[in-house]
Amino acid sequence: MLWTAGVKASPLGRILTTAAGIETDRSGRVPVEADLTLPGHAEVFVIGDLASFDHAGQPLPGVAPVAMQEAKYVAEVIATRLRGQALPPFEYRDRGTMATVGRNRAIAVIGKLRLAGYLAWLIWLFVHLMYIVEFANRVLVLIQWAWNYLTWNRPARLITGESPLPIKWGETGPPQDGQRVQDSEVSAHQM
Repeated sequence: MLWTAGVKASPLGRILTTAAGIETDRSGRVPVEADLTLPGHAEVFVIGDLASFDHAGQPLPGVAPVAMQEAKYVAEVIATRLRGQALPPFEYRDRGTMATVGRNRAIAVIGKLRLAGYLAWLIWLFVHLMYIVEFANRVLVLIQWAWNYLTWNRPARLITGESPLPIKWGETGPPQDGQRVQDSEVSAHQM
């Protein structure tokens, strides 16, 4: 099996940039100001893999740690604005990179520390469990991971077929204000 992936931003980025009169980057991401706002629109924040934020001359990657730090920063910006204050620009703190690369194998780069193999895999498991909200959820995920590990139950997670976008409505067209959409009105490949 060969697996490849690319990252393309949500079409929402084009909508935002068209409205603001700016261009997206080559991945379709929205360039943002130092406070993660849309240029010229201090009331619109763009974060996560839709935001193109330069850090040390490179755009930040579209990964969860970046989005989590941006979300926390934006929450602080909103709170300080409500108090009539301001925050310094967003600064990303790289806490490292980890990835599983097979059964019992992972890579971890944390500062100058570089690990690979079983130890990196254990660290990856621990770190990911700690980011899960609520203890009960952590236990549930740990049980699921243990079951999949012991039974070698790892089904392929493939997305195939036509893209469900844009939505194609039935004969009645898109719903009007206050109108509910019936399942039969959405084309079959949308389900």
